[in-house]
Amino acid sequence: MILKNWKLILAALSLAMFTACAGSSGGSDSSGDEEYSYEDDGSGNTVKKKKAPVKVDKNELKESEKEAMALTEENHKLRKEIFDAKNKLGLPTGQGSDDASAGE
Repeated sequence: MILKNWKLILAALSLAMFTACAGSSGGSDSSGDEEYSYEDDGSGNTVKKKKAPVKVDKNELKESEKEAMALTEENHKLRKEIFDAKNKLGLPTGQGSDDASAGE
């Protein structure tokens, strides 16, 4: 019976090994090290130190938000002008129209 189901057993063992490897913490994951820095302590040892949090000024944030909104509005106006110009010329204005016209 074991010899008849060898493919099923092999698949189950492969799945178990894959699951075990995927769940292990042996691999390096750099996403958790973003808040830490590594420095030499002078005696040749590397020390892991926590980075200081970045302070964001509320005024800078508001100015950046206003700038982003202005750029978005400008982008919208330019896209509308392009759409209107394509309509006047009789060009297709669908989503794929840029890709289709690029090949001509």
